[in-house]
Amino acid sequence: QKSYEGKLHLFHHAINDAYYSMGVTLAAGHSLNWFKKTFAKGLSFDELLQGIEKIEPGSNGLLFTPYLSGERTPYADSQIRGSFIGMDTRHTLSHFTRAVLEGITFSLKDSQQLMEELASRRFTRIVSVGGGAKNLAWLQIQADIFDATVYCLSVEEGPALGATMIAALGLGWFDTPESCCQTFIQYTDAVEPLSQNVEKYRKIYQQYRKIYPATKEICHNL
Repeated sequence: QKSYEGKLHLFHHAINDAYYSMGVTLAAGHSLNWFKKTFAKGLSFDELLQGIEKIEPGSNGLLFTPYLSGERTPYADSQIRGSFIGMDTRHTLSHFTRAVLEGITFSLKDSQQLMEELASRRFTRIVSVGGGAKNLAWLQIQADIFDATVYCLSVEEGPALGATMIAALGLGWFDTPESCCQTFIQYTDAVEPLSQNVEKYRKIYQQYRKIYPATKEICHNL
């Protein structure tokens, strides 16, 4: 028995007598979409992300918190708001773009860290789906921040694939969830963490974690 204190959601698993946890970043992909529409409206997503791999981990001291719609994991705070920390004249559009991707991934790491603490084990394999799996540079950022191998599904719509698998199980097409997974789930890329970046991001993440308590009162009073 674990107390999630409203920071994680707990659901019944497709496997009998099993459960799974879900952490929530309320404005993950939405943060990138907002940033593009506000500051780079004339660019496609591919154009916006072009060149971010040339920016050093940490975006030259620029941090972003993706609390544009409040947050749920790990803070459950509807009044917290997003921020850029550390801006100076060195920073270009590519720095801000990479900082947004790093901030989203740091927020997802909050969920990873909380789940690892509750499960008393490390996650060494992570599957990235949807928009976050389309860009190789972002996948590398994920692998480095999570300190885990990041896999990509062969299909873009992971939730739709999951719904299809549950329907197939319900129709009796498969005897077990495991056999269903063996048929449906295929991976394409596997991105390994780079040790030198893992250490850099570990230190940067420690600073990222200080932003919420430092800005909470300010945001609540605005």
